Amino acid sequence: MPRRVKIGRVVSTAMANTIVVEVERLKQHPRYKKYIRVRKKFMAHDAREQAVVGDTVRIIECAPVSKRKRWELVDVVARGVGPEVELKPEAGVEEMLRARKEAEEAQAAEKTPPTEEAEVSAEAGAAVEAPAITETVDSTQPVEQPENNQSPAVGEPRRDQDEEVAAG
Repeated sequence: MPRRVKIGRVVSTAMANTIVVEVERLKQHPRYKKYIRVRKKFMAHDAREQAVVGDTVRIIECAPVSKRKRWELVDVVARGVGPEVELKPEAGVEEMLRARKEAEEAQAAEKTPPTEEAEVSAEAGAAVEAPAITETVDSTQPVEQPENNQSPAVGEPRRDQDEEVAAG
């Protein structure tokens, strides 16, 4: 019986002599006839540790190497750009290199130093007090805050209710 061969993308190289390869295939739903992407992860033996995360590799079935490892790496089909960049399956080498360069430029842009204006305002130490905020129940009528910024205790009448009781 011939050994099965699968092509997938490396998603992990954290273990010694082992890679985790994610193989994606299309499967037709039995009732709705819609094609669904099905992904499965295989652990494969990489004795020379030549594959890195993001590479597209070919693996082949072999005798069990460990509890979950029954595949071995045949070759690296295409060098990847890393796990953070998704590519279409038909992407060529030029597109991969361009995508890798764009990802590196995006990372470099995120690490830019703060502007001079932010440094000047921080050095001045000018503390600006925020104005008192009044809560609004209705967008047209502001609600008055208690003078000591505390709500009345449970069971105590509010001050405006005391005035009504005394007046009534």
